[in-house]
Amino acid sequence: MPQARKIIISDNDQSFLASCQNAFELLGMQVIPVPKHGRLLWDAIEKERPDLVVCNIFMAYCDAIHIMEHLSQSAVPVPVFVALCASDNECLFGRFLSAGGADVFVKPFDATILAERVFHRLECSDRKSNVRRVDFLCPTSSSTADAAELLKTIGVPAHLTGYHYIKIGLALLLENPARFSYGTKGLYQAIAQQAHSSYHRVERNIRTAVEAAFDRGDLELFEKFFGSSISRKTGKPNNAQFIATLYEHLSSRKKASNG
Repeated sequence: MPQARKIIISDNDQSFLASCQNAFELLGMQVIPVPKHGRLLWDAIEKERPDLVVCNIFMAYCDAIHIMEHLSQSAVPVPVFVALCASDNECLFGRFLSAGGADVFVKPFDATILAERVFHRLECSDRKSNVRRVDFLCPTSSSTADAAELLKTIGVPAHLTGYHYIKIGLALLLENPARFSYGTKGLYQAIAQQAHSSYHRVERNIRTAVEAAFDRGDLELFEKFFGSSISRKTGKPNNAQFIATLYEHLSSRKKASNG
């Protein structure tokens, strides 16, 4: 019989912990409850060597991001981290995901959904055919710099998580556009892999970034860039049109510079 997956859940809400423990154990996972305290969580990870940790981003003593950064420099295997947060904070989520976090759940939520999501994530990590194991080419610094320059020109706010997702996506397209010829689904999956995020989070944050750019930016510049792809109903292009237009611009500029 395969060994049960070991999950640490760190929180002070005993009712929440009991619900999570029941939901996780129904899926065959072993749950280790730990109080919401950075030092206690840190010690538990080093002792138990869990497959996955569910914890609050902010805790006494140290936060989840600090723990992840410390573990990445130690001999302890780094588990998958899923964060709990009391409010929807894109900037904070971006920092957590950039540090290597896998997903964020905003309270309140159903413990069963959390358990199913965690189970699926761990199950998928074992499948060699899973998209997270596909050998996507990492974008070069040149492609990333070109994408960042263009996003700055058109006014996409750099503090948004979606800005970074679009930058990764454009750089990936510049490196190998044929890989994503089957549409944005493959691109979102590739971005999620690079950013240690999820398909749906990538799609949502890119949409937020596009909307923010069009709400605050230069309308004449947008008309020049996007033209007929701007929807008469919404006043902005959809995600696919936005990325495709920027990619065509960068691709044309790259071809021209190469002679």
